Amino acid sequence: MKKFLRKIKHIIEYVLFLAIINLLKLFGIDRSANLCSTLAKKIGPLLPVTHIAKKNLQAVFSDSINHQQVINELWDNFGRFIGEFPYIPDISEIEISKRVEIEGIEHIAELQRLSKPFLLFTGHFANWDFALKIINKLYYKFAIVYRKANNPYINSVINNCRASNNIALIAKGPQGAKDLIRAMKSGHSIAMLVDQKMNDGIKVPFFGKPAMTAHAIAKFALQFKYPIIPCQIIRTTGSYFKIIIHSPLQYEQTNDLNIDCYNIMLKINQILEEWIKQRPGQWFWFHNRW
Repeated sequence: MKKFLRKIKHIIEYVLFLAIINLLKLFGIDRSANLCSTLAKKIGPLLPVTHIAKKNLQAVFSDSINHQQVINELWDNFGRFIGEFPYIPDISEIEISKRVEIEGIEHIAELQRLSKPFLLFTGHFANWDFALKIINKLYYKFAIVYRKANNPYINSVINNCRASNNIALIAKGPQGAKDLIRAMKSGHSIAMLVDQKMNDGIKVPFFGKPAMTAHAIAKFALQFKYPIIPCQIIRTTGSYFKIIIHSPLQYEQTNDLNIDCYNIMLKINQILEEWIKQRPGQWFWFHNRW
C-alpha cells in the first residue's frame, strides 16, 4: 500500500512539474527567470529552508555581512535557476555563447591537446546546468556524477535535460561507483559537485568547522593520476554567466592514502570557501552542510 501511495504521489508531483515547465516556456528565458525570481523572493523567506540558510550564514559569517541581503540574493538566484531550467535542453550553441563567458581555458589547453582526461569539480553555485551545456568545449568526452531526484519521473526529465551524445550521467551510489571507474578506464573526464554533506565521507574543515565531505574525487585522482581542475560558476547579471577554469590543484603526496585524501579535500574545501566569500548569495545555503 505504501509503495502504491508513493507512486501516486510521484505521479501527481510529475504532472505539476510538467505543467509548471510548460507554462514557463511561454515567457522566454529572461522573463521566465525574472518572474520566478520575483515569486521566490516573496515566497522563499516564508519557507523552513530559509531558517537553515540563516543558521548556516550565522555560523559562517556571524554578523560580518548583511544576512537579509544574502537571503534575498539567494532566493533571486534560486528563482532564476527554476525559471531557466525549461530552456536548458533546447538552448542553441549561439545562445549559449552569448550567455556564457569562459575564462581560463589556457589552464587545460595542454590536457586538451594531449587528450588527457581530468577531474573537474564545482559546487551548487549560480546555475550549474549552464556549465554542463559548455562542458564539451572543455573536453570531448565527459561523465557527470549526480544525485538522483527522489521522484523517478522528475529525475528522468532532469537527466534528459543534461544528456548529450558525449556526456555520460552517473548516479551516486554503489552502482554509480562501478560506472564511474568504468568511465575513467575508458578515458572520460569526470565532473563532480563536491560541496554537499556526505555521511559516509571524511571529516574535513569547512569554514573552520568539521564537515562530512565526499572524498571520491581525491581517491580517484590518486588512483588514476588525473589532474583536479576547479571550475567556478558565476552569475554575472540576469541569466548571463562566467565560467572560470582555474589552474590544476597542486598537492604533495605522502604515500599515505588517508592523509593524501584529507589534504586534497582540505584544499578543495578552501577553494569552495573562497568562491562562497566572493558571492555568498550565489551558493545554496539550504544544505545542512554541518
